[in-house]
Amino acid sequence: MQRIIQITIGGRVIPIEERAYDELNKYITSLEIQFAGEAGRDEIIQDIETRIAELFATRLQSGAQAIDSTDVQKVVETLGHPSQLKDEQANTGRTSYQQYIPVEPTTRRLYRNPHDKWLGGVCSGIANYFDIDTVLVRLIFLVLFLTLGVGLLAYIIAWIIIPVARTPQEMYYMTGVPPMDFQTMKKNMENELQDLKKRGEQMSRELKEFFSNKKSS
Repeated sequence: MQRIIQITIGGRVIPIEERAYDELNKYITSLEIQFAGEAGRDEIIQDIETRIAELFATRLQSGAQAIDSTDVQKVVETLGHPSQLKDEQANTGRTSYQQYIPVEPTTRRLYRNPHDKWLGGVCSGIANYFDIDTVLVRLIFLVLFLTLGVGLLAYIIAWIIIPVARTPQEMYYMTGVPPMDFQTMKKNMENELQDLKKRGEQMSRELKEFFSNKKSS
């Protein structure tokens, strides 16, 4: 029987089996080594830990009492292992951080959304499917309930029939937004650093103009 410990990762408190924690710790350590030479290394690792915490939280919401070794392995399969990055870098001379992202769906699939719900996530799932505001769907169900009295029954039936999106792939099919991976994290970080650089250059120019105008006056 595995001892369960509590860890904080990505701002979330996660119950995890001790052996699974050892495997997770080794994985994160290997990532830190792999990203050692990258700009914004700490921010990239922080984004990865946040993504891991989201995956673990989804697993716990599905009824798991604690994260086990199998869950850690699924996270590694979802995000990718550092050895994949090393192999690609050795073959191409560069690191692309490409992950195994599911093929973009031609149409969205209907799931209940576990991350945006009042009860079962039905309204949010329907809103994602039709690409409309969740509030509008909730108002429709409310009006049906108050006027015809069928809103609650329709919601319960939808809750039973529509499956909940549990995996990153299912969330992708529901929202059309691809799961966060190394490539996306690195791109976001590069964009943030580039934006910060541009703002710094703009501020420098404005200060130069200010002092130049003040001196000439």
